[in-house]
Amino acid sequence: MIETDVLVVGAGPAGLATAIALRRKSKAVRVLVLDKGRNPGSHVLSGAIVDDGDLGDLLTPEEIAKLPVEARVTRESFRAILSSGFSAKIPWVPPMMSSKGYPVGSLSKIAAYLAQIAEKEGAAVMTGYAVTELVEENGRVVGARTGAKGVDKAGRPKSNHLPPEEIRARAVVLAEGGAGILTDKLIAAKGLQGAKPQTYALAIKELVELPKPDGRGGEVMHTFGWPADLATYGGGFVYHVSDVQAMVGYAYALDYRNPADDPFELFRAFKGSKAVQDHVRGGKTVAYGAKLIPEGGYYAVPKPYAPGVLIVGDGAGLVDTLRIKGVHMAFASGVCAAEAILACGPGEDPGERYFERLKRTRGWRELKRVRNVRAGFQYGVPAGVAMAGFAWMTRGAFPWWRVGSAEEDRAALAELGAAAKRRAPWPEPVGPDRLTDVFLSGTRHDEDQPCHLRIADPAACAVCREKFGAPCTRFCPAEVYRTPETADGGMQADFSNCLHCKTCKIKCPYGNIEWLFPQGGEGPRYTRM
Repeated sequence: MIETDVLVVGAGPAGLATAIALRRKSKAVRVLVLDKGRNPGSHVLSGAIVDDGDLGDLLTPEEIAKLPVEARVTRESFRAILSSGFSAKIPWVPPMMSSKGYPVGSLSKIAAYLAQIAEKEGAAVMTGYAVTELVEENGRVVGARTGAKGVDKAGRPKSNHLPPEEIRARAVVLAEGGAGILTDKLIAAKGLQGAKPQTYALAIKELVELPKPDGRGGEVMHTFGWPADLATYGGGFVYHVSDVQAMVGYAYALDYRNPADDPFELFRAFKGSKAVQDHVRGGKTVAYGAKLIPEGGYYAVPKPYAPGVLIVGDGAGLVDTLRIKGVHMAFASGVCAAEAILACGPGEDPGERYFERLKRTRGWRELKRVRNVRAGFQYGVPAGVAMAGFAWMTRGAFPWWRVGSAEEDRAALAELGAAAKRRAPWPEPVGPDRLTDVFLSGTRHDEDQPCHLRIADPAACAVCREKFGAPCTRFCPAEVYRTPETADGGMQADFSNCLHCKTCKIKCPYGNIEWLFPQGGEGPRYTRM
C-alpha cells in the first residue's frame, strides 16, 4: 500500500494544475499524480486556443512565456458554411468569442510541459497506471486502486504481471476528463447529478503539415453549419499553429437523431469544403485524434465533490460552450481544489470550500451567463443561433428559464426510416480513411489482454441492427465496432483501435457497451495534438 496526502487521477491541465498549486502553496504536502497514458500528455487532446487570462494564478511570467506554443491568435474569423463550395463570413467576431492574443497550439505538449513543472515542484507524476477503483470507508473516499498489468485474455497473470496497487490519501482529486469512468460512477453512486444530464459532442481533429510556409501562423477560423443539418449542432475550426502546420477539427453533437450519420465522414466532408481547403490545400495529415467535449453547460454541472474526493476540469463539465473553451476552467478548478484542500484542518472535508471558491472564478461566472446557449440548439440550428445571440446581448439575462429537454444523448436517436437515410456520398471527401488516421494517432494496445469494451448483451445488438442499423459502426471514429456475418447478429469490438474517446459509452442507444480500463500505458500516444 502507498500513502500520500493528495492523489490526483489524471495528468491533464486540471490535474497538473492541482499538483502545481498544492506544491507551490505548501512544500509539506505529498502529491501523487497517476495517469493511464504512456507519457504525460499522451491522452490529452483539445483545439487548442488557451485563455491564459488567469494563468498567472498558477504559473510565473517566465513559465507562461515558455509555454510550448509557436503562435498567438493574430487574425480570427467565423464562417457559416452553407455547402461544400460556398460559405459566408460573419462580419464581426462577437467580443465574448474573440480569442485574439491567446496562445494556440498543442494541449498534449502543454500537458507535458506542466508535468515537468509539477515534478520540479516536488509532485510525483507517474504514467502508465490506470486507476480503476475508488476506495471508500464509512462513506468517505480514502484512496484508490490501480488496475493490474500483464494479464492475458483469459485473466491469467503473464511473466510481466504487476498486481493492483492501493493508494491511501487524505484527499482524492478526479481529473479524468469528459465521461471519466470513476467520475461517472461516483456521480451516480452519490447522487451528484446536475439539474440536467450531461451532453457531449464528439470532436475529431487532424494536424496538417502545409506544403510550404504560408506566413499565417496565429490565424484561426471557426465555422458552423454544413455538413451538419439544420437540426443538429455542429461546427469546426482551422488553427494555424505555426507557418507550416494547421489543426483542422470538427465537433458533432451526440444528441443527433439520424442513426445513419457518421461523424468521421462528416469531418472528411468538412475538410474537403472550400472554406477549409483555402487554408490547408496540398497539406499532409501527420496526426489524428478524437475526444468528447462536455457541452451540457451550467445546468449539467454535477455537485463536484463528495466526502474525500473533488472533481475538476472536464469531468465536472466545466466548458464554456459559447466561447468553445474549457482549458482556463480546468486550470482554475485545479487551483481552487488545491486551495480548498490546504485550507482544511484535521478531519475537515474540502468539498464545500472547493465549490465556493470555484463559483467565485471568472470562468464560472461566464458559464452561468451562457447557461442556455447550447440547449437552445435542441430546437434546431436557427433557433440556437438566435438564442446564443440573445444570451450575448443580454449578458445571460435572456432566456431566463431553463431551456431544452432533459434526455441523454442516446435517447435522441431515431429509428431507421424514411427520415434516417445516410446522407452520402459526400462530394470529394478529403484526407486519410479511418484506419489510416487511427495509425496516425499512435494508438497501441497489447491484444493479449482482456477486452476493455464489454458488450453486455449480444442479443441487444441484433435488435439494435434492426432498429438503428448498428450505429456504433458509424459513430466510432476508430472503426472499433464491426458487424460479423453470424446468425446471432452480435457485434465484434476490435479494442486495439480504440482512441479512448468513450463515444460508444454515450451514444449506444441501449447503453449496451461498458467501457472498462485497458492496462496502463495503452491507447493513443498524442505528442502534438
